[in-house]
Amino acid sequence: MEDGKIHFVQNLAKHPESGVFLYRFSYQGRIYTGSTGCYRLVEARDYINAMKGRLSLEGVGIKKPKAITLRQCFNAWMEEVAPQRSHSYVRTLKGLITLHALPLIGGFLVSQLDSTALNGVLNRYLETHTKSGANTFALHLGALLGFAVEKDWIKEKPTISIIPVQRKHRPVVPKDLLDQFLEAVDAQGSLHASFLVRAQILMGMRNHEARLMRWSGLRLDQKVFIPDKTKNGDAPVMPIPEVMLDWFEKLKPQGGGTFGLICPGEKEGKPRGHDFTIRYIRRAAEAVGLPPDLTDHRLRASFANILNKRGVPLPTIQKLMRHSKVETTMIYIETREEEMREAINLVG
Repeated sequence: MEDGKIHFVQNLAKHPESGVFLYRFSYQGRIYTGSTGCYRLVEARDYINAMKGRLSLEGVGIKKPKAITLRQCFNAWMEEVAPQRSHSYVRTLKGLITLHALPLIGGFLVSQLDSTALNGVLNRYLETHTKSGANTFALHLGALLGFAVEKDWIKEKPTISIIPVQRKHRPVVPKDLLDQFLEAVDAQGSLHASFLVRAQILMGMRNHEARLMRWSGLRLDQKVFIPDKTKNGDAPVMPIPEVMLDWFEKLKPQGGGTFGLICPGEKEGKPRGHDFTIRYIRRAAEAVGLPPDLTDHRLRASFANILNKRGVPLPTIQKLMRHSKVETTMIYIETREEEMREAINLVG
């Protein structure tokens, strides 16, 4: 750039500050200028060639579907879809796509991306990252291309390979240690911690569902609880096990009024913090010989595993955990080596 002018070479010029390639070319007496949105020369060339091809087809009366690059698809996703997703989900997708996909294939048209190109990007990622990380990357790439299908920019998503990964054993509270574990929680003297732990391990509630439980949802005569809000935004009727009924009685406010949160926090009208129970869970785990990385989320998994070990059908567990797909429920079920050995011995 000299005297404030940008010089184009073969219709392209790199912006001196942003690093994005700009285009400028003439077609049928009209000058076309703008940004390719690409940071790599090869991507910028693909972009401008696609643009010229579209103009030539339109010039003879042939309308071609809008040519969208992966970078443009990503920008549209960030504008239209991201506000509807959780902050953590958007942060992960944005980081993976921005760092590992756009520098390599950002300038490619989404209609040109096939399984070979996408798996090549994943293989490049695997050179410095784990297999499980690559699978997460693949899922987010798939989500982005699924958006392209919805926008009718492509007809179907290319197949992206998922790498088999041996899943590590994750801690749960086994049924034979359940009573000891709950006693160890109770021994720490917090009525709220004892209640919230039981809500998760005996009713299969999520952490936030337990903390946000309100007296208005309790139907003791019917032995059910109706939450105000769940992860999916619905309010299913949740059965209350017999062993939980006394705990609702213990927590009833003095004076007989039953309003607001069942386990209110220190600030008026606010629930307990999301990490309130973790120290009680870990102390109890240590007391009964369970792994120290046991978390409140694994209490919900313990609920699923205890029901599974007691012979409850998987579709029933699915309904109790309020999963839309049984495959999600199966993720929570842990199968130990000795259990597989016992099962295979049944054949003989």
